[in-house]
Amino acid sequence: MSVCGSSSLSVSSEWVAQVESWLQPLADGSAPCGPDLEYDNAFLELTQAAQGKPESQFEAAVPADWRDVRRRCEKLFDVSRDLRVALLWVRAQLRLEGTASLAPGLRLLTGLMSQFWEGLHPQPDPDDGDLYARANVLALLVDADAVLADLREANLVSLRGVGEIKVRAVDIALGNISARDDENAWSRAQVEQVFADAINQGASLATDIADAQTELAALAALLGERMDHSQAPDLKPLRQTLTAIASMLPQASEEISAVADAGDGAPAISGGGQALSGRINSRAEALRAIEMVCDYLERAEPTNPAQLLLRRAGRLLGHNFLQLMKELAPDALSEVARIMGVDPSTVELDG
Repeated sequence: MSVCGSSSLSVSSEWVAQVESWLQPLADGSAPCGPDLEYDNAFLELTQAAQGKPESQFEAAVPADWRDVRRRCEKLFDVSRDLRVALLWVRAQLRLEGTASLAPGLRLLTGLMSQFWEGLHPQPDPDDGDLYARANVLALLVDADAVLADLREANLVSLRGVGEIKVRAVDIALGNISARDDENAWSRAQVEQVFADAINQGASLATDIADAQTELAALAALLGERMDHSQAPDLKPLRQTLTAIASMLPQASEEISAVADAGDGAPAISGGGQALSGRINSRAEALRAIEMVCDYLERAEPTNPAQLLLRRAGRLLGHNFLQLMKELAPDALSEVARIMGVDPSTVELDG
């Protein structure tokens, strides 16, 4: 077999198990999320390690040692549940393990905010409850010098005779960036052929990207519920990158490709690979489908208000009947609750 690293399915399962263990309350009997690490020496050393060393007059820049960063993150998860640590773990995983690690990483971010919203660090402002500290962390997901840079350098597949194919190769093939002097200027046809060969020989790329799209949609939906629109990051750059990769996978969904072809023709945001079949089988897939439709409308019909309603619909998927009434028809909630024998003051919207 000429695919290197084709055991990523089992490795990915290990990451999923690790993430799930971090989505449990701390077992030492303390607060579920442990102490705030902001002034903890180990946390300060972690943030310094993630920065590497900048170029100076006498020395070249030294990139971050991402294995060291990952090790430090995993050690801190033994004592605290912190969004800052989770984000750095996601970054380290992308640098070390490639795109196969993205779905578990996004699952970690979503799970922490879903399970531990009240106690998760960094905490909201104690005076007014403002979420700026968390917003600053999440903004790194779409920072060109943070997660977006990590994703661009992330390995997609490794093929003997070809070497590692990074997300950069997709951007180069689509004309989004120029190839460096030391790398191949891949064409779209070449990238598609490499992907097809790798998948035929056992690579899990199609599953990795589909899972990442699912987790990204779930994260977007949660942020829409928990955070004000002005503070929640727009995850569109991540979504576009994943759909661009998916468009180059073999057996791309004809339905999604047809929708993309009806848009503005931008190759970076065409069809969705194997992310969706002709049938939706889960809420996560439904959320991903909504996100893809919204992405198309943003490009092809930016003034169409349907995308606003669709995004709201995605946020409402997890609500029960009374929560829907409170969200959509708050004036009628009291009467409906009375008929159902429920105290309307007990009806709360998540977040």
